[in-house]
Amino acid sequence: MFGPSCVNLNYKRRTRTHSEGGTKLIARHLLLMIAAGVMTLEAASQPDAGQSAAVESTSPLESPLETGKSLYQQGRFDEALPLLQQAVRDEGRSAPARSWLGMAWLALGNDDEALKAFRRATQLDKNWAPGHVGMAMVFMRLSNRRLDARKALRKALEAEPDNADILYYLGMTYMDQVRTSRLIGSDKDGRRFFQKTVELNPSHPDAYFQLGRCYDSPPEPEHEKAIAAYMYQYRVNPDHNESLLRFADVNHRSERYDYGVKQLRGLILQLGEDVPTRIRTMLAQFEVLSLGAEAQSGQLYEALEDYVAMLDADERAVYRDLRHVAPQEELQAWESATGPERESLWRAFWNERDSNPATAENERLVEHYRRVMYARVHFSEGQQPYDRRGEMYIRYGAPDDRRRFVFRHYEDPDIPHMLTGNPAVDAIREKNLLTGYRLQLHDSESPLPMMERSVNRVEAAWLVARSEMETQPGYVVESWVYVPHDLELFFVDMLKDGKFDYPLKTVSNFTSDMVRQDRFHPRQRATELIARSPEVYTHDFGGELLEFAFDAVSFRGEGGSTEVDLTYSIPVWQFGDITDEKGDRTWLNNLVALRDSLQTPALSRAYRFGPIDRPERQAGNRELQGAAFTLAANLTTPSGVFTAAVEMRDEATKRVGVYKKPVSFSDYSGGGLLISDLKLSTEITPATGPGPFVRRGLNAVPNPGRLYPQGHLVYVYYEVYNLKMDEGRRTSYETLYEITPKGMPALRNRRARSPGDMQTVISFFEGEGSSEEEAEYTTLDTTDLEAGEYVLTVTLTDRYGDASVSKSVNFMVVEP
Repeated sequence: MFGPSCVNLNYKRRTRTHSEGGTKLIARHLLLMIAAGVMTLEAASQPDAGQSAAVESTSPLESPLETGKSLYQQGRFDEALPLLQQAVRDEGRSAPARSWLGMAWLALGNDDEALKAFRRATQLDKNWAPGHVGMAMVFMRLSNRRLDARKALRKALEAEPDNADILYYLGMTYMDQVRTSRLIGSDKDGRRFFQKTVELNPSHPDAYFQLGRCYDSPPEPEHEKAIAAYMYQYRVNPDHNESLLRFADVNHRSERYDYGVKQLRGLILQLGEDVPTRIRTMLAQFEVLSLGAEAQSGQLYEALEDYVAMLDADERAVYRDLRHVAPQEELQAWESATGPERESLWRAFWNERDSNPATAENERLVEHYRRVMYARVHFSEGQQPYDRRGEMYIRYGAPDDRRRFVFRHYEDPDIPHMLTGNPAVDAIREKNLLTGYRLQLHDSESPLPMMERSVNRVEAAWLVARSEMETQPGYVVESWVYVPHDLELFFVDMLKDGKFDYPLKTVSNFTSDMVRQDRFHPRQRATELIARSPEVYTHDFGGELLEFAFDAVSFRGEGGSTEVDLTYSIPVWQFGDITDEKGDRTWLNNLVALRDSLQTPALSRAYRFGPIDRPERQAGNRELQGAAFTLAANLTTPSGVFTAAVEMRDEATKRVGVYKKPVSFSDYSGGGLLISDLKLSTEITPATGPGPFVRRGLNAVPNPGRLYPQGHLVYVYYEVYNLKMDEGRRTSYETLYEITPKGMPALRNRRARSPGDMQTVISFFEGEGSSEEEAEYTTLDTTDLEAGEYVLTVTLTDRYGDASVSKSVNFMVVEP
């Protein structure tokens, strides 16, 4: 039985032609069908009640004919033959006995005896359709006897004009014809007869399949009709495995996945809950492929994850294999791990390479799955799971140009290259031809004796196999060009079995030629590239870069939760101006994600800012300086250490930016002394009302970029929680502000500064209040600070609670 484990759902293109196996199909299908077909014909050809049979039969339970027929139907042809011969002796003028004997001889490969038996049956009864059909079966197994087969079937059709099986057999005589031997004006294939067959018998076990072959034939294949025919065949005969494989093949060749999805969904609707796994898996694959390159990453991610989950263990392992993407150290760690650790390493590997960590889906993993799927479909014909082309495709994606040609024996390597219209591609091929690797499969009429250097056993075996195929016309070669890597690679089908690999190394009488060939050999160049970059993928975000700064500052929220203020600063010049006819206003779409230490998403949010008025004209250089939109959002998050990833998209210009940075959010649920993060601002004033930057009555305009020109004030806002109170319900505390160059530790003690320390700026304040929580802010002067990166540390000491807390934040001082 053709079970799910036997199905390659990543069905590869076959090198065999559509004409392959015409007589094989006849032998396979017709011999399996002939018993049922002849029984039908036999029943239809029985004499009427008013006619007398040629020979009176014995009891069916004891008849050699019936026993022989039963053995034949069980495939026990050797045992059936003597019984059917006995039946002929007992019933010498019985056309059915002669026909069944002919079928036994046919199954045993004795065409001469089979033809004699069938011919005798038609002589005994010229209207005995099974006899004429049997003769046609013999003729179709013999060379140059198609016309005789058609003649015999037309006689059978005269006796049984509405017999679907005869029409089917007649159609088969028109399949796989050589054009030069086809009669002028005759049918080019059997579609006319197969169409009549399915009209008479919509459940025919093979006619729709043959119709599909007719529609899928060159020079003008009708792919949609072929797809529909193959699928209908599978619907009426689920055991017809070839129809399902051909269905997948035509979809892959024509890339009509949308139509294939429609057909598969119809099949699933027909089958209800009893749907084979292979059908659901094929549907999942086609749904992915039908989405195309323009699909949303989220759609592809979900569809691909569903598809991979449905695969059997061996096929799933191909998609999850890291051999052709991971650096050596990571690969060794993953291969040596087992169980949950192996899964954790696999997830961490792909999370680290996520092209857009702000989204829930992993765009890099989506691309990997798509590359593996393509390799399984297109590069697995001669080697499983894929050949050398598949390895390179999975690592680096589609080449900038892929060219296939036949390279014949002893052909001059200076073969003419057709221009591609891409100057970069043509330049790489020209340079490789002149100064790099020159494709050579034979460089003398006796290549093996010229081998003066050592060659490994594999190469030697290939050379021997190659020398044994000297009479063949040539080898199929593919040239792949990767422009970003300044690289041309050759892949050769050396054994003509569909397996492409790097060319074998050649030998030469000239040392300089051998050095050059070795240095620039495709295997060597590929090895060097893999060592530098095991895999490459550049995600297309769909627009130019949108530059912005963002910051995430945590405070205590309601019930001791961790509340985070997200702030953004976006330079105005990136919004263009209204003269570009992209609208007077725009909106910004914002995605935010927090990822844990394994880069697994822990939280995600989406925001939309706007409308934002776009500039009326293009700004000058001076106007660009400092002009920015400042935006804010608020969310509740878990506490801990994360990587914050944000994406911002401008709807008008289609610009997009994705940035990430490490963040640490405090746990504010405790009862001890706590301090919030430090929020750097460009201005802090009392608020007159609510606003996006207002907190506890103060309007603190954020500075997400944390950049301050020399001489400008640094504003800092923070909050203190759980201050202790005296008997009079008052608090008392002192605050130390320190600015130190990055890399220099904070003192956290105003008396610890040495007399000669001119790099540390220290300010000290005392405060008191009437609440356990306080909102604090101050300004710090940067006039005496040189340009560079600094750390601001705030240390607060609770005088009544005898406790201290500190928080730090980095900022930059830049020259004005």
